[in-house]
Amino acid sequence: SRAPFGSGRAFAPSPQLVNPERSSMRFEEMSAKLAEAEQSHVLAHWESLDEQQRNALERQIEDIDAVVGIQNLRPLFQEALETSEQQRKGEIEGPPADCIGYADGRNPEDELRWEGIGMDLIAQGKCAACVLAGGMGTRLGTPFPKGMLGSQEVQEKFLPSQKSLFQIYAERIIAMQRRAQKHAGLEEEPTIHFLVLTVEANYQTTFQFFQRNNYFGLRGDQVLFFRQASMPCFGQNGEMLLESEARIAVSPDGNAGVYSALRREGVLERLRESGVKWVQVFSVDNLLVRAADPVWYGYCEETGADVCVKTIPKRNWSEAVGVVTLRGGAPGVIEYSEIGDERAQETLEDGTLKYNAANICLQAYSLDFLSKPALEYKTIWHVARKDIPTIDGKKPGIKLEGFIFDVFEVAKNFRLLQVDRSAEFSAIKNASDSGKPDTPQTAVESLSRLHRGWLRKAGAKLPEDDENGNGPACEVSPLVSYRGESLEDVAGGVDSSGETIYIE
Repeated sequence: SRAPFGSGRAFAPSPQLVNPERSSMRFEEMSAKLAEAEQSHVLAHWESLDEQQRNALERQIEDIDAVVGIQNLRPLFQEALETSEQQRKGEIEGPPADCIGYADGRNPEDELRWEGIGMDLIAQGKCAACVLAGGMGTRLGTPFPKGMLGSQEVQEKFLPSQKSLFQIYAERIIAMQRRAQKHAGLEEEPTIHFLVLTVEANYQTTFQFFQRNNYFGLRGDQVLFFRQASMPCFGQNGEMLLESEARIAVSPDGNAGVYSALRREGVLERLRESGVKWVQVFSVDNLLVRAADPVWYGYCEETGADVCVKTIPKRNWSEAVGVVTLRGGAPGVIEYSEIGDERAQETLEDGTLKYNAANICLQAYSLDFLSKPALEYKTIWHVARKDIPTIDGKKPGIKLEGFIFDVFEVAKNFRLLQVDRSAEFSAIKNASDSGKPDTPQTAVESLSRLHRGWLRKAGAKLPEDDENGNGPACEVSPLVSYRGESLEDVAGGVDSSGETIYIE
């Protein structure tokens, strides 16, 4: 069962995408819309369906109509195909130096100032953090949502603490609330709203996981669950594919779906009523992400940014990663395949790469930007050619998805904040036994390396890492230290004789 809206435990939307106040389509109206859109085949099995199946299919058609309009499906499909075959126009340039800030250790005074501003904002209740948690753990070899990695349910060796990704992010938010309370001398902890964007397929599992674990120490009413929409999967000629006689094949609408979902499911209104000004958005699979980073909030506030993207320098010119650039003077992200080898190797006068701002899916927004420009922006649908499970078996098909970064081009004040890869980014994309990079194992190694460094700096006597930068597994709870601070009292008692070091 779903928690009701405004339950005080969690912010849970009405089922799927259907507006409960919207009356169900009459069959004739539904049939006429589909016929006009040349999608009548969706009702081919209508007569053989029972009442429950008919209601489910009707609701699915209503959902699609509410999101994009049944009549718009074929034009939208054709436009997406044409766009995918064309290179977007506009001269590509690196981002100008005056829009880049640095929180990578080179300017400690700037970081300290931004942190203070950010702490003030958190203390005033003006901050929120959003995790893009629609990803499933399929490539990791688990049927559970990625954010549950590390939990007992997933049963895969991960962190020494046996905490899940969701718990780590929640505890980092709690840590910032506590620090802001102390910073401002408040009687109670301020609230940082934690937004959890799911897809329909993992909404219930994610919601119940938080419930079972008492929201990992957060209040239930500050954790706002919401869902992105689904788009139909298409055949090669623009027809919607059927997954079964009573169900259209669908897939999530891409991470750009966060913008419309914030409005559609009432989250923007809730944030506005709570006085929130800044929202940080991050991907669920980055173990090192500084959820609710006060330095980031402070930089956004000081610069008055509409959008601020955290970036890291590329490892080398050939690293296959999208980079933040200007195209025709407007900010955006260019995929590596479009830049090409020759341009990727271009350098500035100081010898650094011209296209060096690697995109790592860390973006912050003003609530004003999310409430108007981001919603008015016409989604650019990108084509993904996949084998789609259908009523007739797997078929080559097309999924359409929007990218979160396309909307950057309408930001009036766009900023970058360059951070340290080793401190803030370690993605989890593949299974540990896959032989590929970016696994749970490599993420834990990155965290361990970072936390061993924290402890050494605080005075702990630890053996040096080996030639590959590896040593004992090491984890410092976010409730003890957020970014290496306040460890002097515990560093002297660290026992490094075992296989793991865990500070809680």
